[in-house]
Amino acid sequence: MRPEGIRLANRLGTMRRRPQASYPVECVTLDIDVEVATFREPTRRVLLLEDRDDFRQVLHDHLVFSSYQVTSVPSGVEGLREIMNGAIDLIICDMMMPKVGGEMFYWAVTRVRPATARRFIFFTGHQNNPAIEFFFRRVNATVLRKPFRLAALDSAIESVLLRLR
Repeated sequence: MRPEGIRLANRLGTMRRRPQASYPVECVTLDIDVEVATFREPTRRVLLLEDRDDFRQVLHDHLVFSSYQVTSVPSGVEGLREIMNGAIDLIICDMMMPKVGGEMFYWAVTRVRPATARRFIFFTGHQNNPAIEFFFRRVNATVLRKPFRLAALDSAIESVLLRLR
């Protein structure tokens, strides 16, 4: 061992032998109130149809956070498969999707399950489209115009669920 190493080892040994200084010990008790989030089981099954992945994910996350059991699909074709798998409490549907758009999806679903007609909420970014506006008036649709706030979606959901009671 080198002389520097021996000196360092001796100094460390001397430091350990010194008596420990005693400081007054003070105990502090800290009470913390923690708000526990209550988890509610999903109460309603929602089918969400939107072809844009980013928008669909935002809506999906919002609905799950609001305690809905959500199935998200990118088109009416997948939506029809989900309708055939079981009862859906609410359908939130984009009007413009590939293959099977909102109107065609509505007619296909209501033909198989007529009671679902009152369970739709449509949204669209195509304002002033006469064909879409005619369809909305014909079926007395609940409609959200893009862009919309999530609070508007919540209000539309409450309105539709209230009518179903």
